[in-house]
Amino acid sequence: METPFDIKRAQARLLEMAKATAAILEKHDIPYQIAFGTLLGAVRHGGFIPWDDDFDFLLFNDSYDKATEVLLKELPTDMLLENEKTEPKYFHGWAHVKDLKSECDCALFPQDAAYAHHGLSVDLYKLTKIKEKDYIQYRLDEALTYIDRRLKQGLMTEEEYKNKKESFLNSFKPDGNTSEKEILAYPFTYGKQEIDDVFPLKKYKFEDTEFLGPSNYDPLLASEYHDYMSLPPEEDRKPHYTSIKYF
Repeated sequence: METPFDIKRAQARLLEMAKATAAILEKHDIPYQIAFGTLLGAVRHGGFIPWDDDFDFLLFNDSYDKATEVLLKELPTDMLLENEKTEPKYFHGWAHVKDLKSECDCALFPQDAAYAHHGLSVDLYKLTKIKEKDYIQYRLDEALTYIDRRLKQGLMTEEEYKNKKESFLNSFKPDGNTSEKEILAYPFTYGKQEIDDVFPLKKYKFEDTEFLGPSNYDPLLASEYHDYMSLPPEEDRKPHYTSIKYF
């Protein structure tokens, strides 16, 4: 595996950022869970996936505002909570903890270059408790809100917006589900989680520390990565960034 930069240095800095974030959340009794590639890394590698260069937390809708408020006030001065309060062109539906000591180039997500800060990033995704019958509408509403923000910020053309909107309307059609069961929903990838698979949260070893994660990781990882204990083909083992500079 080859990376275009020192992946270990990037991961070491991301770990510092994740530890600082988790410490603040735990200090204020705000629940969170590691997610996506970070959770997969904990389960399969006991830490980072060897080529991974980001860090993913999931927070919960009912405490999300409190989480961003305390992080805004208490993060170390070399980190920034990036959201609509600190970034004029913000269009994401979730906040980031951004590193102020690095600058990354990311060809995979060129729209992110519109932001003022381009450092390494810890994602703070949001889980919302909804009824299962409302899941498809929730996904559609979130997707449309996302492209609305991008269009408003001048980060998407009218034609791109039209095509994306049509795609979303075709993708998220009513499925006839009438279940009143409560689930935890995320607007992208994982989609929905059973509450009993998330709570009670438990600690996972990650490098030289531990972070909170779901009570049952298997359905979450299986839905996202299928045979998640097997490594992907060599050609798919790539980081997100194309270059990183440090200050």
